[in-house]
Amino acid sequence: MSPPPALRAEAHAVFLDFDGTLVEFDDDPGNVAIKPSALACLEALQRSHDGALAIVSGRRIADLDRFLAPLAFVAAGVHGLERRLVPGGGITMLAGSEALDTLRAGLSEPLAASPALHLEDKGTALVIHYRTAPELAGHAKAMMQAAIAGSDDLVLMQGEGIVEVHPAGMDKGRAVADLMGAKPFAGRIPVYVGDDVTDEFALDYVRGAGGISVKIGAAHSTAEFRLKDVTALHRWLGVTN
Repeated sequence: MSPPPALRAEAHAVFLDFDGTLVEFDDDPGNVAIKPSALACLEALQRSHDGALAIVSGRRIADLDRFLAPLAFVAAGVHGLERRLVPGGGITMLAGSEALDTLRAGLSEPLAASPALHLEDKGTALVIHYRTAPELAGHAKAMMQAAIAGSDDLVLMQGEGIVEVHPAGMDKGRAVADLMGAKPFAGRIPVYVGDDVTDEFALDYVRGAGGISVKIGAAHSTAEFRLKDVTALHRWLGVTN
């Protein structure tokens, strides 16, 4: 795959993943940090594209706000289960945390027996992190599969160093499609950049919509274009240092 073409401010709507795309991964997800120059670039991009910039992440929007402050932005968090349609506006939840109460209870005992695994409760999703114990990847996935056995209303997704379960019916592709139906994105050409398996839903949607689909890294992808790493993305966006 070749590098993507340059962004056009008058034409494109830009959707960016966060971890592994705008920032490098960290063994502790709370320790990631965006370069000040990259944050300034996002602010400039948002202005030049008349606000048609959104962050689409598996993270909660509240966490994205902390990492990207003082930028106010449109966002889809927890793979689209959280939405903010106006920069600085309220956050809408598309599912309640009670949908995962049975799963929480079911994971309690097996997690206690595997202290190297860490559970993150996003409210609308539960995530087992195994980045610091990669040899337990299969065990973490099997644990989640066993916990949701027979639950057709929950979906399991495996990402970079994680296995996650959230209510069925939502993914990043559907989130981007929904945002493209509203101002300031409507009528523009979608651009999506992401690195993980969970980004493939959005990359597939954008490619099918005639947009620019960009994969970060060397993993197999449906994307039409590719950038090597976070540094290459920053360079493409115009980050100067």
